[in-house]
Amino acid sequence: MAGQEATFQTFTAEQAANYAVGRANSCEQSKIIQQYHQGPRDAFLDVGTGPGLVVWDLLKYFKSAFGCDAGPGMIEHAKKDAEKYGVTDRTTFVVTRAEDCASAVPGSIDLVTVGTAAHWFDLPAFCQSAAKALRPGGTLAMWIPSSSYVHPTVPHAKEIQAAMFELQGGALKPYHHKGTTYALTGYDNLPLPWDDGDGQALFNKSTFKRMLWDREGIPTAPPLPDGTPGPYLLGREITFKQAEMALATSSSVIRWREAHPDKAGTEEDPVTSMIKHVRDIAGEGVERITVAPSCTLLLMRRV
Repeated sequence: MAGQEATFQTFTAEQAANYAVGRANSCEQSKIIQQYHQGPRDAFLDVGTGPGLVVWDLLKYFKSAFGCDAGPGMIEHAKKDAEKYGVTDRTTFVVTRAEDCASAVPGSIDLVTVGTAAHWFDLPAFCQSAAKALRPGGTLAMWIPSSSYVHPTVPHAKEIQAAMFELQGGALKPYHHKGTTYALTGYDNLPLPWDDGDGQALFNKSTFKRMLWDREGIPTAPPLPDGTPGPYLLGREITFKQAEMALATSSSVIRWREAHPDKAGTEEDPVTSMIKHVRDIAGEGVERITVAPSCTLLLMRRV
């Protein structure tokens, strides 16, 4: 079972802001969750909410939202954004562990979401608490953007991809936790409620759906009319500096830098080295590339 990830719990509000910049959500995923969900849309709870990205994405579909996270810095940032967006009357953010998420809501709710976080939870304990928070028939939605890929239309995509894979399989590999492996493999082996004896009665296995996008870097979207590969679900054109900032929020990178503080940000830093290598491959004058993670969405309903 995935252990608790303490890295993000110690984030300051400034680090939480950088984390928010490095994470992207999908309108397509939100649409699918809404299509799958049945019944009222009064309130939802986002667990492991971080700086509240999922709350802002889904709040337009619900009357109110709750967000919980074990990191005080994350919650501080989410509350500031709630004020900035003028939604403090519709949102509540609290510091609490995922395994105690039911304590974050006053009564039963309609939807529990977990974006890019379930692999760090004690999953049996989390499922028990999520089931306690949900009304009968309520939805549990968990998703993960996993291994990142360079879009096949990018010049030298294969060489750039090889450099990216070398980062994960090389210097960072000793700093992967079990949760990292769950994430990188797209939740293929993530334990589900019915895998645990005590969780079988909580969620209806017959309602389970697993949705996949852009596996192995192959776009799920159909080709364009001219035959060009279609877009990635979470594809975006980013600068090399943005790519470096996004990688800096990875738990494995954070652990490596904590273990090598004298090398962090230098030419011996694996992220710095990889970005330089990718720049060299891309060629002079190239400042942006299109990248995206593959994505997995898991959906199920409360018994």
